[in-house]
Amino acid sequence: METNRRDFVKGVAAGIFCTTGAALLGADEAQSSPLRVGMTDWDLGERGNVAKVALARQIGLDGIQVSLIFPEDGSLHLRSPKVQEEYKKAALANGVQICSLAIGSPGKTRMPLHTHPAAAILLVEAIEVARNLGTNDILYPVLGNSHINVENKAEVQIFVALMKEVARHAEQAGVVISLEDWLSAEDNMRLLDAIGSDYVGVYYDPANVKAKVHDPYGEIKLLGKRIHQAHVKNGKILMTEKGVLDWPRLAEEFYEAGYKGWYVMETSSPSGDVLKDSRENLGFVRRTFKMPA
Repeated sequence: METNRRDFVKGVAAGIFCTTGAALLGADEAQSSPLRVGMTDWDLGERGNVAKVALARQIGLDGIQVSLIFPEDGSLHLRSPKVQEEYKKAALANGVQICSLAIGSPGKTRMPLHTHPAAAILLVEAIEVARNLGTNDILYPVLGNSHINVENKAEVQIFVALMKEVARHAEQAGVVISLEDWLSAEDNMRLLDAIGSDYVGVYYDPANVKAKVHDPYGEIKLLGKRIHQAHVKNGKILMTEKGVLDWPRLAEEFYEAGYKGWYVMETSSPSGDVLKDSRENLGFVRRTFKMPA
């Protein structure tokens, strides 16, 4: 039977987990406890700092979302093979997977793909970086300056045209570009349908949806397999405290939708103790979320 592109991408993710997760947990436990939890490097203290990989291990995380940054001095940072090698060695030494690559802002004049097409070049570079690091997911923020007005036909047409071309490179590398945006599930589906590639998906952040669009409940089912990775956060308070979102309800929605991807904590440290607060947040995530069979 022919394997479609989406199955291939999911297979890559599963394969990476089997090698990394089994090393962390032991083969039997890895099979029975497949929940994978990562955390953003910026909430670990600093974007683009390889030392945060070791901190992720101390916390007990399975992975870390690392940032592709664009230093003001013009240095390549993660686009440099030397820095990539440092990250790969740190991940291996600490038994922590690089679960995704997040694109940091390369400056207001270059970020919005629909108004500054040169950003597409940076996105293609990011695909190569992700492949070299061994991750199959890129968080591409379509927020703030780069937010798409879906009522603006020209903006949408330019974005779709460029993403179609970028998606070809993503497919060749086996990397998915996941859009984190301020759009409803319906608008996201229309946008992805227009792009027409399994290698462009959604980076789902329920808190963004709640803050900028509407209540997120019900969207996870609508988006289904289009969600490739998800953020978990609770503003400036711990995940154990009552916030604006019903996370147990959302966890159930992810489970019912059959989501098997990473849950990446984008959580703050209200006490100032990143290790302590992140461990508490991690405990909440492990108790609340579960993986479907």
